[in-house]
Amino acid sequence: MWLLDPSRKEVLRFAASCRVLTLVLQALFNAIIPDHRAEAFSPPRLAPSGSVDQLVEGLLGGLSHWDAEHFLFIAEHGYLSQVFVYLVHAVALLLFGCLCMHVQVLTRFLGSSTPIVYWFPAHLLQDQEPLLRSLETVPWKPLAGDSPPRQKVPRNSIMGLLYNWKTCSLVTQCILGYFLTYWLLGLLLHCNFLPWT
Repeated sequence: MWLLDPSRKEVLRFAASCRVLTLVLQALFNAIIPDHRAEAFSPPRLAPSGSVDQLVEGLLGGLSHWDAEHFLFIAEHGYLSQVFVYLVHAVALLLFGCLCMHVQVLTRFLGSSTPIVYWFPAHLLQDQEPLLRSLETVPWKPLAGDSPPRQKVPRNSIMGLLYNWKTCSLVTQCILGYFLTYWLLGLLLHCNFLPWT
C-alpha cells in the first residue's frame, strides 16, 4: 500500500509541515509587523464580534492581505488616481521589454508582473455586463429545479457567464473568448513543444 512507503510518508510529512509553518509564520508576522494604512485601497471589513472571530482573525488574518483584494477593489470602483503608479510601472516594463526582450518573453513578463493587464478586462466586465450587475444588486439564489439535470449551479460568476454565453453582451463574449482561446491554444501548443506565449 502506498501509505506504507517511506518516501511517500516523508512527502506527506513535508507537505503538512510546510502548511503548518506557513500558518505559524503568517500569524507571527501579522502580530509583529503592523499593517500599512493605505488610503488607496480600503476594502470593507466587518469588525470581529465574538471571541472566536477575534481568535480566527488573529491566527489567520494575515492570509486576508493579498493582491486579489486590490484587484477586486479596482474592478468595482474603477481606476482612481492612486492607480497611476501601476500604470507608470506597466509602461516602464513595456518600454524596457520592447527594447531588451523577445516578444514571447515580453508577454510572459508583462502578464506576470503587472496587474493592469487583468484590471482592465475585469473593469470592462463589471461595467458592461448586465448579468454581473444583476448579481450585485439582487441576491440570486438558484433553486435546484431551475437548472437542467446534471448541470451544476455555478458559484463563480465567470462560470455563470460561460453557462449563459448566448445572453452575454458582445464585450463579455470578446473578453471571455480571448482568454479562453489564449488558454486553450497555449495548452495545446506548449504541450506539443511549439512556441507559444
